[in-house]
Amino acid sequence: MWYNAHMSLAYRLIFECPKGHHNINLQKKCANAALSEAEAMKLFGDEKLACTSLNCGWRGKASKTKLLRILRFNWILAPTA
Repeated sequence: MWYNAHMSLAYRLIFECPKGHHNINLQKKCANAALSEAEAMKLFGDEKLACTSLNCGWRGKASKTKLLRILRFNWILAPTA
């Protein structure tokens, strides 16, 4: 039930694939009320990413990509019990 749900602050980060210039999405919880590009790369630069576009196959760390966009949202969690 929605009245028992918990919300956490989270960010959707959109990176550019260095091989094919496709978008790579990463969603992570983060308690920061605001997140700059430098802070995002410091927090999430070691995250391993993979391009999901067909016939691309790039894999690597977020720090090896270009950060295109930072979108804040509320992550809604279902109750544990």
